[in-house]
Amino acid sequence: MAAAEEGPGRERRLDPGEGGEAWATLLQDPRWRGLAVCEAGARFGFAAKVASVPVLAASVLPGGAVAAGSLLSAAGLAGLAGAPLGGWLTDRAGARATAAASAAGAGAALLLVPSVLAAPAGGAEAFGGASASGLGFCGLVLLWSVAVAAEGPALVAVGQELAPPGSEATALALPRAVGDAVYIVAPFLLGTVADASPGLGVECAVAGAASLVGAAALAAFAGSSAGDDDG
Repeated sequence: MAAAEEGPGRERRLDPGEGGEAWATLLQDPRWRGLAVCEAGARFGFAAKVASVPVLAASVLPGGAVAAGSLLSAAGLAGLAGAPLGGWLTDRAGARATAAASAAGAGAALLLVPSVLAAPAGGAEAFGGASASGLGFCGLVLLWSVAVAAEGPALVAVGQELAPPGSEATALALPRAVGDAVYIVAPFLLGTVADASPGLGVECAVAGAASLVGAAALAAFAGSSAGDDDG
């Protein structure tokens, strides 16, 4: 048999030898679909960090490439704070609520990037040469970093909750594989958007929208199950 029932109300055990069929079995459950979409949305944000944030930072901050590298280093430090925060919130508020809220926060931060960069660039003298819009951009990047780092452990915990007993590794590989597949194409897509857009940071807004879609999918499917689809 492709899968065996573990008992009433339990998930089905997957056969690791099934390969793609095992993941197809998981994707029949809307909760796994929501988890996969949320992971995919997060990867759009990481693609924006790699493909867009350094370019934007070099153009709006004094110091060019040095400023861009400093911002990415600061984002890494912010992520170090976000990961334990995500674990703490997961233990207290629940994995799905933490993952959805963190994904929404990360998405909102990126979605605001074009508006902040379009703001007047006054006040540079008061901020050591950095404009108010540049500092706002930095703040949004740091907020995204904290939120997406908090999202990571929460998504893992959601996967662990949903994983069929005895098939945890096979199951947990599904959202990671979906995210990796998205990450292959996301930088190219965001670069295409950046080239086609007259304003700065529109590609970041697209990545933020993807993260918000992921948050909505996870929240919408949180209370669903494969059995719900069957009536």
